[in-house]
Formats: sequence, structure tokens, C-alpha cells
Amino acid sequence: MPLKNLLKIFILFFLILGETIFAQILKPKVSLSFPEGFKANEEVEVLISISNLKNAPYDLKISIEKEKNVLSEIYNEKEGKWQDSFYYIKNLFSGPSFEGKFKLRMKKEFLFFEGDAEIVTRIRENGKSSYTEYRGKIKILKPEIKKEENKKEFLAEIPKNLENKKLSSKIIAVLTAIFSATTILILKLKLKSLSKK
Repeated sequence: MPLKNLLKIFILFFLILGETIFAQILKPKVSLSFPEGFKANEEVEVLISISNLKNAPYDLKISIEKEKNVLSEIYNEKEGKWQDSFYYIKNLFSGPSFEGKFKLRMKKEFLFFEGDAEIVTRIRENGKSSYTEYRGKIKILKPEIKKEENKKEFLAEIPKNLENKKLSSKIIAVLTAIFSATTILILKLKLKSLSKK
């Protein structure tokens, strides 16, 4: 093989290697921190740290997923409301790095879900479709429903003056019965006096 061709192959090899290394250096680095598990009827907090970004606006998506189904909602502090985790929070931050805390909760239809799932994070430059993704495993535990809490909730719904209403309704029932009996007695006496005439 001529030296010229060998030199071309050598240069091409280093260009490809350099491009791969450069792409790895420029790739965003994502670090997530969250508990190993949580109860399905509670919120879970996710801490995220991202570095190695361009100085551009970024969108972020964090979701709890099982077999490509999005099970969660994320609290969007920017808008002050819960939103479906399927959607990105747009223009959330600008590079080159970002740190933040996010609250997730299960959607109502998955409140009794139990088992393994994944926390999926996607970061994309605003207006672009390509993204960087990070996945981590999380265990969703069955919600505990305590009988005492249910009693308190139930009692909280009962008006405080209900006992007074029960007492007054009993008194009204007794007075109505006495009034009715008295009226019937008076009518009977009048009928007797009319029949004698």
C-alpha cells in the first residue's frame, strides 16, 4: 500500500476518533437524585443537575414511566400548576448548566399502581426535536390507607352543629305528634257533640 493512501487512512481515522471524542465532551451530563421508592398516593421529589450544555434555552421533561406509558404529573413552578409529564416544560432554563428540584405525583388513574417503573428525563434545546435522555429505576409502593385518617376526613365533613339539629328535629317530631293527637281529640269531641244534637 502506498504511503499516500496509508496517510489518508491514518488522517481519516483520527478525524473520526476526534469527532467521537468531541461529541462525547459536548454531550450534556445529567445527574438525578430521587428515593428508591415512594407510595403511589404521595409526591416524590427529584433533584436534577445538568452540565456541559450550550449557552441556549432548554426544555425539560421528567416523568415516571412503565412500558412507554407516562404514569405521572409534574409540578410546573413556572406556571404554578400540575401538568402531564408527557409534555416538556418549555424554556425552563438556559445553559451551560442547571440545577433544580421537581415534584412528581401519579396521575389519578394510576393512584393504585404498584411495582417497578422508571424515572425518565429528557433535555432538548428549545425548538429542536433531538434530546438527551436519562433513565433511572424507581419502585412504586401500594398506598397505605389508615382507618383513623378516614374517620377524621369523614368527621371533618359532618357539620359541627349536627347534634343540635338532631335534638331539635326530635323535639319538633314530638311536638308535631302532640299537636296532631290534640287536634284529633278536639275534632272527635266536636263530632260527638254534633252527633248528640
